[in-house]
Amino acid sequence: MGTAHCRTNRRPGDSGSQKLDHAGEPVTCNENRIRFAADRHLLSGTGSTSGMKQVTQTLILLCSLLPAVVLGKPLSPPQRIVSLGPIITEMIYLIGADQQLIANTSYCIKPDDAANKEKIGSMIQMNVEKIISLKPDLVLASPLSKEKQLEMLKNLGVHVQRIDNPKTFSDMCRMTMTMGELLGKVENARMVVERAQKEVDAVLAVTRNLPKKRVFMQIGVKPLHSATQDTFLNEYIEYAGGINITSREKTGVYSREKVLQENPDVILITTMGSSESAGEHEKEIWMRYPTLKAARNQEIHILDSYLVCSPTAGTFAKGLQEIAKILHPEIDGLP
Repeated sequence: MGTAHCRTNRRPGDSGSQKLDHAGEPVTCNENRIRFAADRHLLSGTGSTSGMKQVTQTLILLCSLLPAVVLGKPLSPPQRIVSLGPIITEMIYLIGADQQLIANTSYCIKPDDAANKEKIGSMIQMNVEKIISLKPDLVLASPLSKEKQLEMLKNLGVHVQRIDNPKTFSDMCRMTMTMGELLGKVENARMVVERAQKEVDAVLAVTRNLPKKRVFMQIGVKPLHSATQDTFLNEYIEYAGGINITSREKTGVYSREKVLQENPDVILITTMGSSESAGEHEKEIWMRYPTLKAARNQEIHILDSYLVCSPTAGTFAKGLQEIAKILHPEIDGLP
């Protein structure tokens, strides 16, 4: 096989020249680096001309055959995506890439159309054979995806990328932009982030100078957990014009005794994976304490667990608005 010869081609308006091979295709930076390395090898006197020509030709051929994603420059966005987590699925829809999504998990139920996608198992236990049969060009894994199963997919040639759960609102925005770049929806992602930031700023503008109520956010039932610092749950409270009584806790584990001792103005309950009745039951328990300020003033509220505990850049503001209305029912101007 002959060596790919480069020639210079200049288009009208070009400020420089670009090297093309014999087929008229641009020579990649990787090919140029290979030739440069080969030239240095020859100049150093450590290799023969004929031997290095053969090595160079082989390396360039391998370079051209490598998948573009390996080289870090995808030729086109993935068109057959499998999502292994609800938040991932929501972000895909959020940036308008749902037509590229071919399957997700049984936990992916929002938006409504996500429930109609092919199911490949749960977040924790996926059906590897089924995923392979769908011939995806990208699998987006969640933190709960089993590493052993992901390795099986990788060994079978499937491109897998793990997506971490966001800890803060800034994380949500950053992840949205990353997803936009990955799926070829950068402009959509940028608009989502800008809109989300404007909505959050609008809430802050209203709540910033209001009196601060002391808040306890209960997360789960057994054990009792709370919202700690550097989390979007804490941001909900602070951005909504409240003071999180557990923000300085090192761990999320909390006790009823400590809540009674702190005596917050408001208690917000989110039961996460538990049933809605669990939230009602927890409210009844808190109402049994007549000395508790939140119970005495009827300030114990059950939140939409899915909305509050699994937000994206597109839904964080909605959860924030709901909590702001609870803490400050007198305010106007919020959706």
